[in-house]
Amino acid sequence: MIVAAALSLFCAHGGVGLVPDPLPSGYETQFAVAVVEIESPAIAKNVSISGFTLYDKTGVATKMKRVVKAETFDEPSVAGQGFAAYYLNTAGKSRSKPWDGTLPAGKTRLRVRVALENDPIAAVRYTLDLGSYAISGPCDIEWPT
Repeated sequence: MIVAAALSLFCAHGGVGLVPDPLPSGYETQFAVAVVEIESPAIAKNVSISGFTLYDKTGVATKMKRVVKAETFDEPSVAGQGFAAYYLNTAGKSRSKPWDGTLPAGKTRLRVRVALENDPIAAVRYTLDLGSYAISGPCDIEWPT
């Protein structure tokens, strides 16, 4: 796959809030979301998300456990809406659609949600492995739990 350009637009991570005690086996409590823009010179099919990693300032990594959801991101902004709400909000009349692994020729925005293996400590950047390309950027926020 040839990718002409890829840009990180947003990344956030956080927990789910209240959880059962004790945690059932396999219960996921930590998640991350990234929104990226890819400009592909030609159509690319069967592109996969093979990795997502958060890093703290010393380089300690927290890896993804699994991809929860990948979707095209085609949301209109709303006056007065903050950037985090814009990229994270899935309520209301979402125009985002499930992503089928195809990058059309031209610009595509994707929102990728992943479950994390464990609780990241002070994540400052991330890398998303999409096909043969690694998209990196800052971790913008940690949402409260």
